[in-house]
Amino acid sequence: MAGPLPPADEARASPRASGSEVLREGARRDEAASSTAPGGPRGRGGAQATRVLSAGATDPGRVRSLNQDFFYVGEVPGRGHLAVVADGMGGHTAGEIASRRAVETMVESLRRSRAQPPVALARAAQAANVEVYNYALENPQHKGMGTTLTAVLIDDQVGLVGHVGDSRAYLIRDGAVTRLTADHSWVADRVRQGLLSEEEAKRHRWRNVITNAIGATPTFRLDVLYFNVLPGDLVVVVSDGVSMLLDEKRIAQLAANTDPEAATAALIEEANERGAPDNLTATVLRVEEVAFRPKQYDLPGTPLEAESVDIGETLSGIRRVEDGFPSNGPLQRLRRHPWYPYRFWILGSAYLIVLLALFLIWRS
Repeated sequence: MAGPLPPADEARASPRASGSEVLREGARRDEAASSTAPGGPRGRGGAQATRVLSAGATDPGRVRSLNQDFFYVGEVPGRGHLAVVADGMGGHTAGEIASRRAVETMVESLRRSRAQPPVALARAAQAANVEVYNYALENPQHKGMGTTLTAVLIDDQVGLVGHVGDSRAYLIRDGAVTRLTADHSWVADRVRQGLLSEEEAKRHRWRNVITNAIGATPTFRLDVLYFNVLPGDLVVVVSDGVSMLLDEKRIAQLAANTDPEAATAALIEEANERGAPDNLTATVLRVEEVAFRPKQYDLPGTPLEAESVDIGETLSGIRRVEDGFPSNGPLQRLRRHPWYPYRFWILGSAYLIVLLALFLIWRS
């Protein structure tokens, strides 16, 4: 249940309301492999394909009768292996509608996109925001609906993260846990400012107030980052119903040394045993093999360093993502050349020189 609205200076915050009809996606498992051309680049250990095991589960919890969470986990053909979790907010049934529409729109957008994976992920989040926001405009009874949206896309040796809200993603490698996302919430902002401790934030009456959501406004803030993927990596994406009850160490313990389906079941079960006052959703990607292929886009200099991009209905925010992960084909390299802005002047001058040379030859 959301706490009261924060003071006026936090007017962008969206309190999460209780309730939603039970939505059980159940545990899903997917063992998929991306194809590679014969004789193509081979990965570490001779792998010719990236192979990922995945599963996900959701549950309303022990207190709420309705479930406003929704998820997708599995392979998106041509894009990579995806885990996405959405935690809806709004009045009766609105949160469930928002989370479902956001996830379904994101997955469909990724499937249809021809853009490079980092840009495709950002465009998919943009499409999800437009879908949920427009739905609320067309259905005034759902005014104020919105959802978190946290997605991890494994593109061979590159892991891409797109994050909005306070669901969380973790990378577990050799028993060590790295949190990939930073919460967009009122209490998280205060923790970063040094005004609240982590323990105080967990008990604060405004702990469920988020400051950034999909569909709440025409513009949202998307955190974009990448990490290097290695065989044996585990990626866990959970809604805040899980992360508020299980710390990072416990999540890693439950997810490690078992298959993804058993891991998601264990995460849900233990959160329920602790009372589960909110909906629970967990997804797990386990990387079995990685094909280390050259990518048609360049990576920013520092992995795990998020860039926050304001994305609306125009392409300005998407272009920032394109600049952060630029395509590295011949045409794109040419466009980044320092002389490229002067291309018309250079071509015009060359044309005149050719005409002058032809004229001199003709005169002679």
